[in-house]
Amino acid sequence: MKVNVIFHSVYGHVWKMAEAIAEGAKEAGAAVKVLQVKEILSDDIIAKMGATEAKKAFAHVPVATIDDLSEPDAVIFGTPTRFGNMSASMRAFLDATGASG
Repeated sequence: MKVNVIFHSVYGHVWKMAEAIAEGAKEAGAAVKVLQVKEILSDDIIAKMGATEAKKAFAHVPVATIDDLSEPDAVIFGTPTRFGNMSASMRAFLDATGASG
């Protein structure tokens, strides 16, 4: 079984949860890829949020593409919330899967 864990994280909390989920899936016998969605916030905004160093901790994680949704048997998403909604970066990634218009 192939599982992709796709996350968005600013301060690293969701990344750590994604890594823990991936470890559990590996223990269950799955082939796992951990991927992050493209950050839509500018480096300036990230710096003003005090998250520059946190983002560096998982900068090595590859950025997910739309193909990463159809290749595995399962996809697990992780995202922080803002006012009860997913993060804008995760929303932008998922919005890119549909036809415009």
